[in-house]
Amino acid sequence: MKLPPDFRRRVLAREWLTGTFLNLGSPVTVEIAGLAGFDWLLIDHEHGPGGEDTMLHQLQAAAATPAFPIVRIAVNETARFKRALDMGALGVMVPYVSTADEARAAVAAMRYPPHGVRGVAKFNRGAGFGGDFEEYYLHAHERLVTVIQIETPQAVENIDAI
Repeated sequence: MKLPPDFRRRVLAREWLTGTFLNLGSPVTVEIAGLAGFDWLLIDHEHGPGGEDTMLHQLQAAAATPAFPIVRIAVNETARFKRALDMGALGVMVPYVSTADEARAAVAAMRYPPHGVRGVAKFNRGAGFGGDFEEYYLHAHERLVTVIQIETPQAVENIDAI
């Protein structure tokens, strides 16, 4: 799977990007939204009926569109990042982050060693089933997007550290 080189750059440049949240667990909804002209799609697996059983189909639907797929995982656990990224998510939204340590854990889960703790698996959809592995391994930390959700009074107090 080819990592788009420009979406993360556009985010970091604070370019105005439009998107929508999708929490129906439906690949058809993802495909319709992706063809509607949004820059990004948030595939919500924190709330709604979607789960790992629907995520792959939703990411395949997103891949048929120009939109950048971001999966909101249910909780800040490394294994959830692995599943979403290996299935082909290009970004992960992490809910309920309240401390700098939690934010660091999320960033580390997004990245392969030596930049993080993500497990290395060559033959998955995210890495093009091995065909794009070298490119993916070397550049994923530069092109994937991590979105940290600030949702608590504690998080607001810790915002500068986060």
